[in-house]
Amino acid sequence: MGGLTVRLADLDEVRALQLAVLRPDGPIPGDGPPPAGALHLGAFEGDVVVGAASILPAPWPGPGALPEPTWQLRSMVVRADRRGTGVGAAVLRLAEDTALRRGAAALWANARVGALAFYQRCGWAVVGEVWDKPFVGPHRFVTLVLSPSAPHLRRLHSA
Repeated sequence: MGGLTVRLADLDEVRALQLAVLRPDGPIPGDGPPPAGALHLGAFEGDVVVGAASILPAPWPGPGALPEPTWQLRSMVVRADRRGTGVGAAVLRLAEDTALRRGAAALWANARVGALAFYQRCGWAVVGEVWDKPFVGPHRFVTLVLSPSAPHLRRLHSA
């Protein structure tokens, strides 16, 4: 199947995977399409999407302060059979790179409690108390202050 390619994607390339992972039993009340202006990212093995996320400018709703402008990471998913292989980290790094290039100072997300260790391994901070997202389950906020000097982002700002 070829190597992994991580790139900006069209919504129609990634949405089926996002829904299959995040809403396996179908939509929940309040679900709708991603907000206008969202950018979509996909990890592909050949023509098959194996990971995805969406990002967009959004105000920080959590406790404390983050540097502005803030962007939100949404609908971060990896196909079940590809978890633990670096796909999620690759999608997350592209999300960070893309948000930084477009002027974001920080990223935040509503993370399922079961995904917190992944975000922490990737350098994100867990913020605030556990809260329940109706029909989905326990969540916490995760944040990342973006810095051009971070090792994985430094290449964007060199030379």
